[in-house]
Amino acid sequence: MTMKSILKLGAAAALMAPLLVACATGPTLAPAGKLSVVSAYSVNLDRNWSDVTTLYVSGKAPKVKVLTIDGINLNRLLVSDGLTSSDPLVVSPTKGDTATNPAPRGKADMSLSEQMEFVSRAVSELDYQKVETLNPKPVTLGGVKGVRFELSGKTSDGLNIKGTAQAVSSKGLSYYIVYLAPAEHYYDASLTNAVAVMDSAKLP
Repeated sequence: MTMKSILKLGAAAALMAPLLVACATGPTLAPAGKLSVVSAYSVNLDRNWSDVTTLYVSGKAPKVKVLTIDGINLNRLLVSDGLTSSDPLVVSPTKGDTATNPAPRGKADMSLSEQMEFVSRAVSELDYQKVETLNPKPVTLGGVKGVRFELSGKTSDGLNIKGTAQAVSSKGLSYYIVYLAPAEHYYDASLTNAVAVMDSAKLP
């Protein structure tokens, strides 16, 4: 890891620290094993994660869990329950979800390419720039066809971000798992854990 990247990550961690101190409810343990969000939809965690949903979602995206291993700016895993066209996947931490700045929402009966585009728009709400989708591959969950693909983007400070995401729709609901981390070191370090979560997903 280059010194420039270390300084950028250090700055990101410093910005996060006051938020963690200010919140009355801190991270909680998401232990290895079954994880459910709202409904009977579930995934299996192959290791312990920290659940920081209350810190970073705070009711704005109630059907989404936010997990991390090393801290939200170093790796994050979003696990959504079945989303309708009324449900956001990501809400901007700075702009929120308002009439003038609505969070991106999907629509009913999206194609796989439309789901990929929706994820890229949602991820852009995290103040990532030039978010692109890459290398789509088919996946099947419980006989339902979905897609797994890569993401790339940059922070406002120019730090390269990589991601892997999975999208599948069933019975009018869309289920997403999105893994994001700095491209240098952190993405590869926890990629196998994130992919294991995607592989374990079970539709209700």
